Amino acid sequence: MSEKTITVKEFAEELVRRLNEGKTVDCCKKELLNLAALASEKIGSEMIKVDWKD
Repeated sequence: MSEKTITVKEFAEELVRRLNEGKTVDCCKKELLNLAALASEKIGSEMIKVDWKD
């Protein structure tokens, strides 16, 4: 594993690829938290449809 800087688009594409292939995204917890903070700050008022599973 190596640290590198990528665009949010590249990160999103990798997440979509992993999810579509049934892979785990556990490896990306810190990055997902960073993405959530960025989304909250930059696009916090945008709407998204969700299907919450408790």
